Amino acid sequence: MNKWVEKSINLANSSGYLDKLADIYPVNLTLARTINPAEQEKIKDLFNRKRAKELINELLKLDRFPIDDPYVGFLRKDKGAINKNPKTVKRISNRLYRMGLENLIMGASKEKSPSRQVGQMFRKWIHKIGYPVLSKSEFLSIDGVAFLDGGDAALVNFAREELGYGGQKGLDAVLKVGDKFILAETKLITTNGGTQDKSFREGVSFIKAKDKKRDIIKIAIFDGVVWIVSEKAKLGKKKLSLYETVIKLKNNEIVLSALLLKDFVESLR
Repeated sequence: MNKWVEKSINLANSSGYLDKLADIYPVNLTLARTINPAEQEKIKDLFNRKRAKELINELLKLDRFPIDDPYVGFLRKDKGAINKNPKTVKRISNRLYRMGLENLIMGASKEKSPSRQVGQMFRKWIHKIGYPVLSKSEFLSIDGVAFLDGGDAALVNFAREELGYGGQKGLDAVLKVGDKFILAETKLITTNGGTQDKSFREGVSFIKAKDKKRDIIKIAIFDGVVWIVSEKAKLGKKKLSLYETVIKLKNNEIVLSALLLKDFVESLR
């Protein structure tokens, strides 16, 4: 078994794993979206006066639309579509009116999904593990260990321009250890199935894909249920479980818990 997989499994099944993980991915209970009082009053007025188009336009300005609807994304991109599609406007507005003003405000204030904050939480945490987080020029010139500073776009642009990275997905970390460069994706897998399985498969595909220009090390940083033997694995189902997939990885296909990242970096020095 890949030694980093084995270390991660042992760690995840030891005492205090989730307690330690909470230092990286804290459960923030104040993730609710806020709507300022003036905006709330405007929404209330438009709702009470049944000004459907104006109400929808106003709600589209918020971070979250109060209801899930497959056509809301289109309306966000093309505001003129509201005037061109009266049946869609009527259908959406009728749903809004039926839910009532209080539920409408609650829907628009719904908490952000913690799973969508994983990359941000991870990038915040790397400032605490003892390595500098540097700008591009400083990062390229340092001879020791460092993280590249920046968000998804900055990290991907650097990896493409400097390292020949050909992937389409964003990156959660770019590290330099001497003359070695490491690209990392981070996934917190909270359950089996659906989008979580998709996210896991993307991480595995990331480490297996080849890049064009120079040698780089790609790692997938997984935490959560991926390290636990699932009932599917126990029952011998045909499709590999997350656990079965990671234990079959080759020695050079690096996946590990975030809690082992520093150990991995030190192993390269």
